[in-house]
Amino acid sequence: MILIKAGGSAITDKKVPFSIKDEALAELAAALRDTEEDVVLCHGGGSFGHPLAARYDVCGAITSKTQREGVARINVAMRTLSNRVCEALNEGGVNAFALQTSAVMTTREGIIDWSNDDLIRQTVQKGFVPVLYGDAVHDAALSFSILSGDQIMLHLARTFPGSRAIFLTDVGGIYTTDPKEDADAQRIDHVTFGRLPFIEAGGSGDVTGGMRGKLNEIARFGDAVEMVDIIGLGEPGALARTLRGEHVGTRITR
Repeated sequence: MILIKAGGSAITDKKVPFSIKDEALAELAAALRDTEEDVVLCHGGGSFGHPLAARYDVCGAITSKTQREGVARINVAMRTLSNRVCEALNEGGVNAFALQTSAVMTTREGIIDWSNDDLIRQTVQKGFVPVLYGDAVHDAALSFSILSGDQIMLHLARTFPGSRAIFLTDVGGIYTTDPKEDADAQRIDHVTFGRLPFIEAGGSGDVTGGMRGKLNEIARFGDAVEMVDIIGLGEPGALARTLRGEHVGTRITR
């Protein structure tokens, strides 16, 4: 099983609300079409989810009318983005099947406490690529909470032991500083799970924690997978090569 997280910045332009990177989705489709492996795909919110979460202050306990409006708008926006992703994959020859995250997962204080793992497993067994995504989901303590794609990936890694995990970003891996701002930024080719919390990674933040939050989440993957690859979706052929087992971006191992 291969678990793939397509980051919001990899498939949308976060500076342009509700934008799609069509070339990136076409590249994703081409790579998935040619692999023989079972795949589960999860994608982030990018320019669809994050601006709404920030605008309506959808964090912590959901108690106000404004926050409830935000939850409703995020629900629609993320279904719209997922539909766009699935349309692109279907047109590219991949049988993508969207599973609405808020219908198959719930949380308690922001942590997944229930997931319909059997439905995800059945979707794979029937020959489809299940597509999940970061979303506003029912929360037993907070009413609703934002469930990030990174946390979904961790849950999937523990649900499907022995899987490989690949994170697609808008840069080629983990860098010493933000490569978009610093021409001297150096890519870190290899690191262990245990060292991740000590890396000062470059990159911008968002409501689910940005690169720092991503690395903190990935550090917990060590008990579930042997290897995680972080690569750039915008690099031609990078995903296809990674699916074949090549070391392309940053590789994280035990």
